[in-house]
Amino acid sequence: MSALTRHTFALLLTGLALGAAGCESGQGSPAESEGSSSSPTSTPSSSPASDPTPAGLGTVHKDPNDTSVRDRTEGPITVKRGERFSIALRQNVSARADWSLGRPRPSAAVLRKVGESSYQTAREKELVGGGHTKYFTFEALKAGDTRIVFANSFGTDTSAGGYSPNLPRTITYRVVVR
Repeated sequence: MSALTRHTFALLLTGLALGAAGCESGQGSPAESEGSSSSPTSTPSSSPASDPTPAGLGTVHKDPNDTSVRDRTEGPITVKRGERFSIALRQNVSARADWSLGRPRPSAAVLRKVGESSYQTAREKELVGGGHTKYFTFEALKAGDTRIVFANSFGTDTSAGGYSPNLPRTITYRVVVR
């Protein structure tokens, strides 16, 4: 092995070790830097100035990241007709967390999905395999109750390369529009 190859290999191993150490310490995680709340889905969360969230999300409800339960229900989230709100989920494919809107879909008469966006902190961008926060934004159309189901492809899709029956499968949010 040439000196250049050994040097490149050593740099690669050092980078991987530093990235793994950063992942294990939890540094750079927006949820950890904001502190924990006993009811994160029922009260809006604000982001510190160093961790801005994308504009136009309305009230943001952060998931408590409880990975011990395979199928769980959060909420209720109560919003007014015409209000826009977002649900923020931690997404990290290398940690086998890949969230998407699941089935059944929320009632189209009560909610309209406005879009999806994601945000990655500067620290997360530096980490090999770093995750990001994925925002699912909705608009309340008329009074009523509905549920929003999010599915983790690694816990629900047996054909997914990283499928594991022990991973969280779904998170369901109860939403009440007044």
